[in-house]
Amino acid sequence: MTAPQVVGRSGVRGTGETTRRTMRGWAVTAMVVALMVINFADKAVLGLAAAPIMKEFGLTAGEYGAIASSFYLLFSLSAVIVGFLSNRVRTTWILAALAVLWSLTALPVLLAASVPALYVSRIALGAAEGPTAPMAVHAVQKWFPERSRSVPTALTNMGGALGLAIAAPTLVYFITHHGWRSAFAALAAAGLAWVVLWAFIGREGPLDTYDAGLHGAENRGAENTDARVEPHVSYRRLFFNGTWLGTLAAGIGAYWALALNVAWLPAYLETSLGYTAAGAGNLVVVPHIVSAAVLLLVPWLSGRWMRGGASGRVARGVTGGLVVIVAGVCMFALPYAGDGLAVLLMTLAFGLPSAVFPLNYLIGAQVVPVRRRGAVLATSTALVTLAGVVAPAVTGWIIDAAPSPGSGFHGAFAVCAGLMIVGGLIGVLTINPEREARRFQLTSG
Repeated sequence: MTAPQVVGRSGVRGTGETTRRTMRGWAVTAMVVALMVINFADKAVLGLAAAPIMKEFGLTAGEYGAIASSFYLLFSLSAVIVGFLSNRVRTTWILAALAVLWSLTALPVLLAASVPALYVSRIALGAAEGPTAPMAVHAVQKWFPERSRSVPTALTNMGGALGLAIAAPTLVYFITHHGWRSAFAALAAAGLAWVVLWAFIGREGPLDTYDAGLHGAENRGAENTDARVEPHVSYRRLFFNGTWLGTLAAGIGAYWALALNVAWLPAYLETSLGYTAAGAGNLVVVPHIVSAAVLLLVPWLSGRWMRGGASGRVARGVTGGLVVIVAGVCMFALPYAGDGLAVLLMTLAFGLPSAVFPLNYLIGAQVVPVRRRGAVLATSTALVTLAGVVAPAVTGWIIDAAPSPGSGFHGAFAVCAGLMIVGGLIGVLTINPEREARRFQLTSG
């Protein structure tokens, strides 16, 4: 009796090949998670070093906010450009190039630290990091079919929260004991070390059509060595439908909170709640731990619900929207709470919204042909992260215009809360991936 055969991208393969492919897929996922850890640590380092940087260069809150916002100046544009490039270039090569580029962006700060150098460094870093998250997800999703895609996608996004949780105390140690420049140098070295490992481990996944990703290569018979030809769906239809617009609205509200967290939460803890720099550095870890947990738990649960018969609309769309709404309510109540309750509300307000990002990526995989997925995911990310351009600067202006930093933060939190509640509600009402998949003739059910 012969062993069961598995059909892969290039023909019939045995069970041993299937096992090796699965192991390779998880190895790629682990590397991508490590990449996202470094990626988000790079984002966080400026916020963690805010106090010594503002003191050294005599910056006001508004001036510092402008530097923080400059990170996003080219972030969205580069995400779109690289996203469309990924239709023709392997994602493994793209990720390696991006990691090299953002590691080199520390040079202006290390060689000649100044306000202009900070602007150059952050703008260049944003351009290099803008495409990273959608390209990382796209790379991982080529290794896993729909039924087993939730956890790898969640882990990829969880890497960001882990980056913030792991990096905060580590970078604060460098900043406190060796100066804030040392933190930039450590992150540059970590990025280059990742590239060396990626050269040995990184490979392109075999699930390169929608049909293969839907069913998995192992479910295609030996007589059918090629996946069904993907239907042509115009970018206009992919970008202008209720599901895509709903994920955009919920994502913008969630990303505003993330940008506010990274740029201003340490300063809020020090100026409004009276924590020391070390205490603030330790406390900002807590929302990131919660974020890491929900980034893994919520997509995993949504995958189980869908395998049990739930629709993507309920398991992913409604769930993601409600999570963002709850975070918005916590954010709105934060200024009116006592110290202990304020920490709890802060943890939920900044920790919960990130769960919507892997859900949105999974929704995108449900409704977008693989050959256009990189471009669509990157464009979605680009538009969502525009909130990062605005949020730090707007927060700085609100603080400068307020009679006290505390009242300024209260106003900034109210703006963020409103965006999350409205965005989450739009997501709940409009996201329906099964409907779009039928309209695009990707599925017949």
